[in-house]
Amino acid sequence: MQSDLRAALRQKTRLATLGAAVAKINHDLRNSLSTAVLVSDRLADIDDPEVQRVAPRLYDAIDRAVHLCSQTLNFVTDPRPVLHIRRFALGGLVTEVGQELASEGSGSPSQSGPPVLSNAVPADMAVDADRDQLFRAVSNLMRNACEAGAREVRVTAVSEGEAIRLEVADDGPGLPERAQQRLFQPFAGSARKGGTGLGLIIARDILKAHGGDLILARTGSDGTAFQISLPARRDAKKGSP
Repeated sequence: MQSDLRAALRQKTRLATLGAAVAKINHDLRNSLSTAVLVSDRLADIDDPEVQRVAPRLYDAIDRAVHLCSQTLNFVTDPRPVLHIRRFALGGLVTEVGQELASEGSGSPSQSGPPVLSNAVPADMAVDADRDQLFRAVSNLMRNACEAGAREVRVTAVSEGEAIRLEVADDGPGLPERAQQRLFQPFAGSARKGGTGLGLIIARDILKAHGGDLILARTGSDGTAFQISLPARRDAKKGSP
């Protein structure tokens, strides 16, 4: 018991240190991103088909990074994100996440390229949610699968009454038992060397703020699947439920 208590205290100290560090670098990081915005704006004046093709993705990535920095201090002081609800197609969001990861070449260092990303979400399935926050949650799950060494990541979704259940499944090696036991503990739940384990915690906080949840559906030698649950409809208003 004393050993567990000391470990918990060390973890809380590390989290407090992390929060202070994030707060300090937030200002400088925003300045760097502002410079990137100015440079990217100049791309709009370049009359090159390839530049015009990739520029919108660059703009979107920078916009998300700026928004993430804006939300960082709020997350440090209050882990419950403020939501801006609107209705949108869930499949389109999954496609965007896949495109971003593919453009980054996300994958395990031992692989020659990124895994195949399969989007099986029905085209007509829509959800009321904060699109940026949900993008962040789904991106964390898919990125984890890529970095774990999966050759394929498949995203499916079904409607169940008043809820939507979205599953992110991969064909990777599965999670070790130690990682399963500490899955949602910061700095302890990562299955990857050097990982912080914060991605899953952030994703679950986002889903809980929506009135949903994130759970480990299954894991084994044939792969891992995480399940997201979300209310299908809710009032389009700012704030958490």
